[in-house]
Amino acid sequence: MNAPLKALKEMQRLTSPFPESVAVKEWKATGRFVIGWFNPYIPEEIIHAAGMLPFEVTGDNEPVQMQGAEAHIYSNSCSKIRTCWQLQLDGKYNFLDGYVSSHMCDQDMRLFEVWSYYKKLPYMELIYAPRKRDEVGVQLYLKDLEVFRSRLSEYLICRIPDQHVENSIKVYNRGRELMQQLYELRKRDRPPVNGAEAVEVSKAAARMPRERFNELMEQLLAEIKTTGREIKKARRLMVIGSDLHNANQMVALESLDAVVVVDEMDIGIRRAWGQVDTKLPPMEALARYYVLGRPVDKHNWNSDGRLEFIGDMAEQYKVDGIVSENVRFCTYLGWDKFDLKKQMQERGIPMLQIDLEYGHPAGAQMKIRAEAFMEMLESRVAIPAATV
Repeated sequence: MNAPLKALKEMQRLTSPFPESVAVKEWKATGRFVIGWFNPYIPEEIIHAAGMLPFEVTGDNEPVQMQGAEAHIYSNSCSKIRTCWQLQLDGKYNFLDGYVSSHMCDQDMRLFEVWSYYKKLPYMELIYAPRKRDEVGVQLYLKDLEVFRSRLSEYLICRIPDQHVENSIKVYNRGRELMQQLYELRKRDRPPVNGAEAVEVSKAAARMPRERFNELMEQLLAEIKTTGREIKKARRLMVIGSDLHNANQMVALESLDAVVVVDEMDIGIRRAWGQVDTKLPPMEALARYYVLGRPVDKHNWNSDGRLEFIGDMAEQYKVDGIVSENVRFCTYLGWDKFDLKKQMQERGIPMLQIDLEYGHPAGAQMKIRAEAFMEMLESRVAIPAATV
């Protein structure tokens, strides 16, 4: 039996209780600001360079009753949006000094609008999220990042200099490097961590000071090396689609003699991917990284690149099957469903497609379908890909 990872336990201690955790309270006790951010087009480096704590606004491992949120946001809206708004209505995010989002989708915009109207914070900002991965997109995004830096500097009453941004880029690059090392270790036949543990690591990265996170990541990798930790499961899975912040959903999958070895989530592999180019001017480097330097995501114009990336990762990590989980009413992921199924069939990769509510535990229906999928994987010899 593998012992719990001490470094991971410390990450969980510092980021508990959610969301106003030990790490947040320690930060606020020194008189420093916490800026909430939502969706992956918000460069944490700029907030960090301002001497503030970037904190990702999400749900967590406990489901949230959303009756209050549905008075302001339609019930057929993304349940992640409704969850985050309910947490704010419940006062869970009262510790935030500001909130930053982007035009990534209409529902992100709706969350920003109701937050601005009903619970306006001292600092609030919207950033442009380019749809195309090209030079025009980089330049448009760069202009908005400069406006973001200027307005955040006004709130801080102090200009955020390039040198501070450069230093923050180095800190975050180191974090990405360490997380990528963990992903590389998961390619092993017997990976050292399971999917639920990897989700907890990635959540911690966005909920605590990044310098402390980097220290704990170094300790975690050292622990893995010295203990020879191995996860022994029969099947290797990849999870794709909507972000999973409720690690219990991953636990439910892995209870079926399977281990999640890789993902295609903003909270997961994209957070660990690549490096910001330190040879470029820092703001341009950030713009190029966030537009061009990460795998294609669900909101980019050419979603075929995303599907190719999924197939490539599935082959590199030698997965037996893919679980595609889609938070209900996420339009972007809904558009990709048919092309995704076709491409995975062509690669001979079995796939299970599941629609679920964000943050809710795996119900009986999901468990039954997952069990059937595992049985199919066990009996599969050389049959075409299928969706249960």
